[in-house]
Amino acid sequence: MGIDLLAFTGHKALYGPQGTGGLYIRQGLEKSIRPLMAGGTGSRSEFEEQPDFLPDKFESGTPNAVGLAGLEAGVRFVLNRGVETIRAQETELTEILLDGLKTVPGVVLYGPENLSKRIAVVSFTIEGLSPADISLALDEEYNIMTRPGLHCAPSAHKTIGTFPVGNTRFSLGAFNTAEEVQTAVEAVSRLAASARKTG
Repeated sequence: MGIDLLAFTGHKALYGPQGTGGLYIRQGLEKSIRPLMAGGTGSRSEFEEQPDFLPDKFESGTPNAVGLAGLEAGVRFVLNRGVETIRAQETELTEILLDGLKTVPGVVLYGPENLSKRIAVVSFTIEGLSPADISLALDEEYNIMTRPGLHCAPSAHKTIGTFPVGNTRFSLGAFNTAEEVQTAVEAVSRLAASARKTG
């Protein structure tokens, strides 16, 4: 694929625990990269600097063995289920969610309409409600987890016009069902209706 360096998180599409991830380094490139910090590795504890062999050169301290075992299980799940199968399911769920939300008065959706150009993340706002209030209401009243705010991406929110408050985000995955998505549509519809009455 012609990739020199690839950093990835493990807790999203790979279904690993939070705090896991990895760094791919093209063979040979590791020689030109110097660690930013040094610390004990356990393999060469007598030295103050990192050893020059992999993976120890870039791994200080005790590895997160439990997290890595969870990440391995997540990757195994993805490989067994199949990336294309998971993608098809997520696309179907995203379509249900978008089709339902786009008809709700007061709801503004963000992102491309073309499903082939988006992942299973749906960001939205409701006129008259802050993203934090939307997320809290979905959690407390409907037991639906969302993420409000800027999503660690202030520049993206400046681009779409939702800075500085952000928006609310649904993230769908292999363990969600069409029934759950329909429940989410109904919950957002009720919140939007309530906001229209009080606004």
